[in-house]
Formats: sequence, C-alpha cells, structure tokens
Amino acid sequence: MDPSKYIGIFCREAEEHLQALRQGLMALEKHGVDPERMRPLLRSVHTLKGSARLLNLVDFSRLTHALEDQLKDLESGERPVTAALVDQLLAVTEALASLVTAVAVGGEPGFAVDEVIAGLASGTLAQPAPSRTPPIAEEPRAGIESVRTSVVQLDRLVNLLGEVSIVRESFADRSGRLGGLLRQLDRQLPGLRQAEGYPQLRLLRDDLRQLATDLERDVFNIQYLADELQGETTALRMLPLEVITGELEGLLRGMAREQEKQVDFVVTGDELELDRRMLEAIRPMLVHLLRNAVDHGIEAADERRRVGKPPSGRIELRASYEGGGVQLVLSDDGRGLDPEQIRQVAVQRRMLSAEGARALSDEQALYLILKPGFTTREIVTDHSGRGIGMDVVKTSIDQVKGNLQLHSVPGKGTSILLQFPLTMAVINGLIVACEAETFVVPLHYLVEILQLEATDILSEGGHEVVRARGLTMPLVSLQSVLELPKQRSMPVKSRFTALVLNFRGQLLACQVSRSLGVQELVVKNLGDQLCQVRFFTGATVLQSGLPALILSVAGLFGVGFAAGATHLHRELEAQQTRAVKGRILVVDDSVTTRTMEKNILEARGYQVTVAISGEDAIDKLATQLFDLVVSDVEMPGISGFELTEKIRENEQTRDLPVIIVTSYASDEDKRRGITVGAQAYIVKGSFDQGVLLQAVETFIG
Repeated sequence: MDPSKYIGIFCREAEEHLQALRQGLMALEKHGVDPERMRPLLRSVHTLKGSARLLNLVDFSRLTHALEDQLKDLESGERPVTAALVDQLLAVTEALASLVTAVAVGGEPGFAVDEVIAGLASGTLAQPAPSRTPPIAEEPRAGIESVRTSVVQLDRLVNLLGEVSIVRESFADRSGRLGGLLRQLDRQLPGLRQAEGYPQLRLLRDDLRQLATDLERDVFNIQYLADELQGETTALRMLPLEVITGELEGLLRGMAREQEKQVDFVVTGDELELDRRMLEAIRPMLVHLLRNAVDHGIEAADERRRVGKPPSGRIELRASYEGGGVQLVLSDDGRGLDPEQIRQVAVQRRMLSAEGARALSDEQALYLILKPGFTTREIVTDHSGRGIGMDVVKTSIDQVKGNLQLHSVPGKGTSILLQFPLTMAVINGLIVACEAETFVVPLHYLVEILQLEATDILSEGGHEVVRARGLTMPLVSLQSVLELPKQRSMPVKSRFTALVLNFRGQLLACQVSRSLGVQELVVKNLGDQLCQVRFFTGATVLQSGLPALILSVAGLFGVGFAAGATHLHRELEAQQTRAVKGRILVVDDSVTTRTMEKNILEARGYQVTVAISGEDAIDKLATQLFDLVVSDVEMPGISGFELTEKIRENEQTRDLPVIIVTSYASDEDKRRGITVGAQAYIVKGSFDQGVLLQAVETFIG
C-alpha cells in the first residue's frame, strides 16, 4: 500500500479533529469535566491515533497516545483540571498540528517528539509548538479535460438541484390547473354559441389549449433534465469503496504482525461507489471494527489449533447494494462475543443493574458493547481497553443515518452488518403526517406499514406492544413522543397506522396519523443552532414546497425501549367514546346550498366541514380526515367531477365515498359522475333531505 495517496484525506481529517480538541480543552477549563464534554475529545484523539497508525506515522501516533492517557486521567478524576494542565494539553495539540503540517509538505516538525512526551508526563511542557494550517494535498492532474472542485461546491449544487425539483413540481401543478380551467371552458362554450363574441372565444380556447400542451411538454423536459442533472451531480461525488479498503488491509497486516497473529483479509464488492463524505464517515468505523476483530476476535495461531481451527484467522468484508443503499458485512471466524461475559462487565461497570442485565436476551446483550466506556479488557493496551472504539462506531453510524446489526456465536465468530444510504446529500424518505405536522422517515429503516386496531395493543412488562408477523414489538405514539397538540377536529378511526422500524436488529412500532408516500429528498443540515434538537437529524423541502423535519429513528428507539408505560390503548378507546357519528366534507360554491346541506347533516349527528371550491376541498383533504364527501359539480376552478377524480387518484383518499349533488340531470352527466368514481348522484331538482340522508347512511351509517 502506498500511504502517500491518503495524506490529503488524513490532513483534512486531522484539521477538523484538532480544532475540536482546541475548543473542547478550553471548555474543560471553563466548565470542568463531565462525560458529555470528555467523550467527543476522547473520540477525536482515538480516531486520530488510529488514522496515524494506518499511515505508519509513528511520531503522530505516539503523541496522540500520550494525549489520550492524559485525557483518560481527567475523565477518571485522577487529575484535576487546572489552567496549567490545559496549557500543556493545548501545547500538545499545537505540536500535533505542526506534525500534520510537516506530513503534508514532507518536511520535519522542528521539535523532538520525545521531548514533548516527556514534558507532558513531567508537567514541564509550557509553550505551544508553532503550527500552520495543513494544506490540502493536491489531487493528481488529469490534463485540461478535468478541473478540481470542492465537496462544499458540489453540496451547494445538489441543494440547488433540490430547489429546481421543487420549482418543477410547482410547474406541474400549474399545468394541471390550466388543464382543469380548459375543461371548464369546454363545458361553458356550447351554451355561448349565440353570443356575439363566440368565434373569438373559440380561438382563445384553441390558443390556451396549445399553450397547455406546450407547457405540459416543457414540464416533462424540465423533469427529465433535472433528473439527469441530479444523477450526474451525484456521480461527481461518488468514489469506489476500494479507495479505503487498501489502507484497511495495511492496517490489518500491521496489527496482526504486532500481535503475532495470522490473519487473511478478504474483500468482495469494493468496486461499489459511495458518496465521498459517506466514505470519509465509514472509514473510522471500519478502522475500529477491524482493530476489535484482530485484538478481541481472532485468536493466536496456537489457540486456534487447539480448538480445531486453521492457524490463520479470516476477516471478510462484503459490500453490496441493498434497498437503495449500501450494505457492508464485516465478519470474522474468531472467538465471538460471549453474552454472559458482556452482562457481567456491564454490571461491574455500573452500566445497568443485575436485574436489568438478566432481563436482556442474548441478542440484546450484544449491543451493550456500543455503550460509551464499555470494554472487556482488564488492562489498557495501545490497541484497546479504553472503551472508545465502539462508541466511535455508534456515534458515526447515527450521524450518517445508518443502521448496525450484531450477530455472534461464541467460539465461531462475529458478523457485523452496516447499512448506509448511498449519499448523505439525498435520501429516499417516507412522508408521514402526525396531527397537523409532516415528517420524513429515512426509508432504509422502514420494514412495513401496519393498519392496526385498538384491540391489537397488548401490555407486557409495563410496555404497550403489538404483534405482527409472529413478532412482538414495543409501540410508541409519535404524537406523544414529540408532544404535539392533538387536533380536536380529527375524527377517530377504528384502525390506526403504525410504522414498523428496524434499528440495530430490533423492531419498534410507531403510530402516526397516516403515511403520504415516498419521495427522493435533498437533506439539509439543521445548522449549529438546532443541531442538538432531540428526535431530528435534518430537514428537507418536500416536492410540494413545504419544509419537513427528518426524524431520528435512533431517538425513537430510545423512547420505545425506555422504562415506563404508555397509554395509547386507553387514549384510543377514550377518543372513540367521544367520537362523533361521522365527519363529512360538503363542497359547494353556493352559500345557500352548502348551509342547507350542513344543517341537514349536523341535525342527524354528523360533523360537517364546508369547502367553497374544489381547490379548497383538496387542501382540507390533505390536512384532515373525512368519512364522506358531498360535492357540487359546477364550481370555480376544478369541477366536482375533477375533484372526484383527484380523490380517487390519491392513495390516502382512494376509498373515500363521494356523493355528487348537482343540477346537471342528463344521463351523460350521470354516467360521467359514476365513471369518475362517485358512489351516488343526486339531482338538485328532485332533491329532498331524506334522499341525501339515506345515501349518507348507506355509506357511513
């Protein structure tokens, strides 16, 4: 392996971690030591040390190891935080920055690393070593046909393309509305044949029709070009997995040699391409997982022979595309994970009680290794024993909206499955409504969507659970988790929607108001002010142009598996007890007609909402639930026939009964009403309230 081609990546990574160290150390001096401040510092130093070992940067690795020792002493309380100590730690940080600069330009740091380490140990290191910002390594030139650009610029381009997609949807909507106006004009023209300006109206109608056709074609072209641009832009950010597997193999060989172990590393699927930022996020995860596999998993050759294994251990990394994302499986044939030992260590380190440990299944116990500070090592070595490595993995995978599953058989080996989206810039998301709000769930967490009844909710161990496909899973209400105000106007259905989510091998059912379909979405960061907001990992703009927050599935699981009972079953029963007979949407542009129909239906016990046009009705259908629609035909904008067609085209309202009440009495009009999907057609000329009520009760009782 040629380490030189990875120096640029290392310098960029080191600059970010060293800046985080500077800020974190100064925060320690102001606020003192607590786990929330110490864990990020330890993760940064641990990651830098691993990267330096990867590139055989011995001096950098030794210095980060010495800094890590000091930070561990602070975390354990063996040393107090003083201004003098913080000065020394900042001096070491600047010494590391000087080393990075020297590495970047191929020069010498200008100081003796041994002296810095000795000064840190003795407390005599006072003056920071001079440093310069490490330059980004130049990428190979490929002639005048290629140019260099930054990932930040590509991110901006992807975001702009996301805005183009929103404008494209707006054009499509306007094109549809223009078509609706033309159909309305076509219905009005026959009655104007005797009018003075009839020929001019026909010419105007023909011009508008041509304009609508041209606009529809332009919308199609814009959609095609936007899709092509997004695909090409995404491709610019993509790099093959083999960019990092070469250095991983070098790391593995070095570690195996140091520990006098024999290890074969096999990689399949490394030609798969991922977003560059996703690769940079995955690399430290794989470094820590491989270190654990060699140090904890693979046995020494003599031990392997005694248990009937070949002397050389095998670590395999398999990559594949799965469900619109990437799946990595890292497996070894080592000693595996012992669930009972993990329980004992967790109890000894006071991570949970003995009763809590016994309550965990063997599969659940495996995930205790992801907790900060967990380690089965009795002594700290240069490779492990600090309880940081798996915490780095957990934190990194949560940041990229990924998933991790563990499987291990004691004596046989361990398999770790990692799932990621292809890119951190664009995701496929399920749009869900909860009360009056709209949210996004990353699609790779979704197993299925269930339609359940209150009777499907059971209680086990103080938790509400549901059973589906022979499996039992905790149940949470998204409305309760997010503390959203309930919509009093929302009707109570006998069935409710629940998303079955998978995270780290566990299942959770999350109740929402309804699902609204899948979209490809551009991910936008929440910004520094909102980055710590609970239960959300980002934001996006939907195709409708409305903003929506992206839900943190990890946060939902934390609530779902926490102690304490929920009361969703009781709340649903109480709501159904208070529910009205049924909720009806009356759509009519005539204030007289809609008032009369509203009074008739409310007198019979129905809850009625009115809409003054087809567009108004569509808006209300998008934000509220109804049991039935009563609609006029002739209205400004879209007609009742067109409204019925749109109701049938929408997955959420496809089965909603529609009754048309109109003065159009011809057989052709009646046939059209039934053709577009109306269940009943009532002519106003023969209208009486008994006919309307009978039709309503036929469909919703």
